[in-house]
Amino acid sequence: MNAPNDIRLMLVESATRLFNDHVDQKVLEAAKRDGWSDTLWHALEQAELPRVSLPEEAGGAGGTLSDLAAVLQVAGRFSAPVPLAETAMLGGWMLAASGLPVPRGPLAAGPVRDGIVSARRDGSRWIISGTLARVPWARMAKRLVLLAQGEGGGAVVSVDPARCAIRPGHNLALEPRDDVILDNVVAEDAAPAGASVTRTALRLRGALARSLLMAGALERALEHSVRHAQERVQFGRKIGQFQAIQQELARFAGEVAAAVAAAMSAAGAVERGGDVTLAVASAKIRTAEAAREGALIAHQVHGAIGVTDEYALHHSTLRLWAWREEFGNEAEWAMALGRLMHKRGADQLWPALTTN
Repeated sequence: MNAPNDIRLMLVESATRLFNDHVDQKVLEAAKRDGWSDTLWHALEQAELPRVSLPEEAGGAGGTLSDLAAVLQVAGRFSAPVPLAETAMLGGWMLAASGLPVPRGPLAAGPVRDGIVSARRDGSRWIISGTLARVPWARMAKRLVLLAQGEGGGAVVSVDPARCAIRPGHNLALEPRDDVILDNVVAEDAAPAGASVTRTALRLRGALARSLLMAGALERALEHSVRHAQERVQFGRKIGQFQAIQQELARFAGEVAAAVAAAMSAAGAVERGGDVTLAVASAKIRTAEAAREGALIAHQVHGAIGVTDEYALHHSTLRLWAWREEFGNEAEWAMALGRLMHKRGADQLWPALTTN
């Protein structure tokens, strides 16, 4: 094993211990009510995990995007009720890539889908206006990091949420997904968007983040299912001894392996740069498909207990169902993938499949 992989392994082990110490059934149930876990977030900040992949000159650890990807997979495994992906993969990246300071605290980023944010100069100030729908964790954020359209092109702006009108909402897993209205809000910081910061890149990184989180949640759902099959006795036998259950769990394991491989491969592609649409679209499609099949198998194995608040499985499966719809579902990305390959032409299909 080479040195970078050794470091990543230690990072994953440290992240796993941290989440294991700070995330349990009580914390996850409280997060349904409160929207997130403030205690967990402070523990993550003390460990510098939101800054893993930020460059050192931006106050980060100087790690790679693949390092962050490994941490996000762990976060997904624990159903971590914090905006780690939005802070590290999206908001922090936008600020650092545009030469702006990255503040401490949770960040929200947008536009994640529809909506236009405009920015205009008023002397030394930037005035921001626009309406955004279903921004993840907006009401929890210290800053909203937005890709705005200015007179001279794209601009990255950092906005205090307290200056905005926020209509609280949530996804299926009760994670905050808030509507944000900006009415001539003065930005805290602003700068022309870095060359790599575009709406397309933001959506691709969002889709990658959700793929990584789903990969982790799938791993945890499989763990719950295998454990339950080894413990639950029916008709005088552990249900894991029945061939039908064994076959379904084997199929589930295959789905998880494919999802993890696709997500981590996409992270490597984004880290290397270039046109990453094929890699990210494939990861989002594959993890979303695995989420559908995996959640179905998990609940079939568990029966009614799997949906109860007292049992941990639903924290993973509710997030799987919610995350597969965010930053584009599998149907949307399949269409994007089809358009991409049609544009490249039939002769480029096999080279594209074998070089990404």
